[in-house]
Order: sequence, then structure tokens, then C-alpha cells
Amino acid sequence: MNFDISRLRRSDQIIGGSAIAFFIFLFLFKWLGVSSSTTLGGFNASSNGWNSFHNSRWIWLITIIVALGYVAITAGMFKFESPVQLSVVVAGLGALSTALVLYRIFKHPSGGQSGTIGGVHYGYSYGIKIGIWLGLIAAVGVTYGGYLGMKAEGTSLADVREQASGAIGGLSGSSSGSSGGSAAAAPPAAEPPLPPPAAPTPPPGETPPTA
Repeated sequence: MNFDISRLRRSDQIIGGSAIAFFIFLFLFKWLGVSSSTTLGGFNASSNGWNSFHNSRWIWLITIIVALGYVAITAGMFKFESPVQLSVVVAGLGALSTALVLYRIFKHPSGGQSGTIGGVHYGYSYGIKIGIWLGLIAAVGVTYGGYLGMKAEGTSLADVREQASGAIGGLSGSSSGSSGGSAAAAPPAAEPPLPPPAAPTPPPGETPPTA
């Protein structure tokens, strides 16, 4: 199938652009770093978002992939059936990614010190870099685009809860059906027929009736 860009709404464009930007900021920009300098020399060390945060990076990567997949589905590249609106999934993952970036920002504050010892001037600094702030903006963009997609599709928070409950109920129903399928398929055993009632015994001195 072809990628029809004319099918993309404003929300889809925001999601796609923010996801691409998030990917670039995550891999090509510095998120954490440390540097020092003295009159005798200095050094700098920094790392991007992918190498800095080994746990959160997987959520960020999944958010990027799902967001770009959502745009591709909307543009008609392929079809995908889901019990939950994909715009809801994109908005939820974007919000989770935003929260994780904010957590990393507050957990890794910046700082530094400078002074002079024995006539030698020194200074050092450490903390977050510009990349983490750009990543935060991109994650917010994915969240906002997903929210606009929800509004365009007429999906409310009540609908989200209903869709999530239906998806969870469908998963639990299928798992219980698969585990008890063999027992349900076997028909119940037929009960043996009851014996005919015995003829009444005549009182003493009477002759039983003949047919």
C-alpha cells in the first residue's frame, strides 16, 4: 500500500514530527555530561539519552515506534485492527515518556564548582544537557498529537475506560475459554435408564389377576 500524505490530519502531522524529533534527540544529542578544566588542562564527557538511561530508553523507543506506526496506518500504508483506539495508545505512551523524562530531569540536577588551589585555577560542572530538554518537548508533542487525535475521533476518557475494560475482558475470556475448552467440548455422559416398576405383590389368599 502507498503512503498517502493527504490523509494525515493536523494531529497526525504533530505525532509524526514529534516522534522523528524524539528519535533524533534521543540518539544524537547529549542528555548528561560532566566537564572540568584547570590551568593545566581539562576534560569533557557526555552521553546521549539512549546510553544514559538504560531502563527508560525502552519506553521512549516503543513510544517512537508506535507513534510512527500510527501515522503509517493513518496514511494507508497498512491496516491494523485494535480493540483500543490507537490515538489513545499514542497519547498514553507519550504521557508516560514525558513523565519519565521529567523524572530524569529532577533526579539528575546540574551543579559545579570552581576555585583556586596553590595558584592553580580549577572548575567543574555536571548534570543534564540540552538534549534532555529537547527530548521533553518532543515527548510532550507526541502526547499532544495523540490527544488531538482522540478529539478528532470523538474519543472521551469514558470511552477509553470502556475500551480498556473490553480489551481486558476479551483477553481474560479467551484465556479461560482456551483452558477449559476441552472440558466444555465433551458432552455429558448419558444417565442409564431406570428399571420398570415391580408389580405389586397381592395379599395372602388372593389370586393375582391374569392378563
